[in-house]
Amino acid sequence: MAEVGDRVEVLSKSGPRLGVVVGVSGTLVTVEWDTGGRTAVIPAPGVMSVIGARRAPAKKRPPAKKAPAKKKAAPRKAPVKKKAAAKKSSAGKKSSAGKKKAKKGR
Repeated sequence: MAEVGDRVEVLSKSGPRLGVVVGVSGTLVTVEWDTGGRTAVIPAPGVMSVIGARRAPAKKRPPAKKAPAKKKAAPRKAPVKKKAAAKKSSAGKKSSAGKKKAKKGR
């Protein structure tokens, strides 16, 4: 017996017809034809042939557990040498303390 989703071929006086089973209720089979029509039939023995069974639903598998990714060590580089800091001369700068004293003396 055909099941919903099966591809069937039904022999008729005008020639074989191809379609997909869209409903089954007891012996009543509803077929949607490749031409676009839909018919409910009670097929006589030997008139309907299943030519492509529906696929069985795929079993749901739990997602595969992935191993935690290992972090790659960064390649070691030669240490960067720091440049010696240039000495700043304090001759051009006035201290803030000197400015305060100058303001008070006025």
